[in-house]
Amino acid sequence: MDRLPKHVRHDRIIKRLTNDVAVRISTLADEFGVTTETVRRDLDELSERGLLARTYGGAAVRSVAAEPGVHLRAQEHVVERQRIAALATEEIRPGDVLMIDAGSTTAHFAHALARQPVEVTVITNSLSVASRLGVAESISVILCPGDLRHTEEGVFGTETIGFLERYHADLAVIGAGGITVEEITDADAQAAAIKRKMITRASRSMLLADHGKFGQTHFAAVCQARDIDVLVTDQPIPTGFADVWKQVRIASYPSREAAA
Repeated sequence: MDRLPKHVRHDRIIKRLTNDVAVRISTLADEFGVTTETVRRDLDELSERGLLARTYGGAAVRSVAAEPGVHLRAQEHVVERQRIAALATEEIRPGDVLMIDAGSTTAHFAHALARQPVEVTVITNSLSVASRLGVAESISVILCPGDLRHTEEGVFGTETIGFLERYHADLAVIGAGGITVEEITDADAQAAAIKRKMITRASRSMLLADHGKFGQTHFAAVCQARDIDVLVTDQPIPTGFADVWKQVRIASYPSREAAA
């Protein structure tokens, strides 16, 4: 049997963990026709990316409360997130006040927004969002106070929540860790609290999420589908979501191109 490329092994390991709660290094080595050391390196790399939890002699499905830092998350689905970001900027109107939360997809959105000739005010808890938008002369940026978390490149906590309470916004722009038919979730409870507060302080809410978020459940509930006005994604939503999400305006690249 020919040696499987690394990306193929990684895909098969992740798919295996969608059905089995754990896998053994020796089993994977036999299946892939590689050494146990090769599989061990594969598992270590996938663990560093936050895609599984390493165990003695193998790996297991990661906890719903576990998520890699924003820097690592930003390296996944890059093209899809760039498309989402570009499409999301079309929702912005001159003079809007935006609240933008900290996350990998919202950082892509900020990068795209900074290139648009539109005057807006942005309130954010994200250092990445603030730094990307701070270079745009037409955009005023207000950075929230709070407890700095380096791995998330943002500030969180009661000071951040209290600061957001002082403002009203036209649009809350948030990301998510997972989306099910019932709700939107995030691996981090403090991040989920920021998202909830931004939604309540804004007239409209826009969720940015790539296709990999659908069907995923994380630790902390953010809100339900009815709390979102616009969903921007890179693929049409799964069929099973259609009924519950019918009140949400869906913007996705394939559907838009098909209509052109």
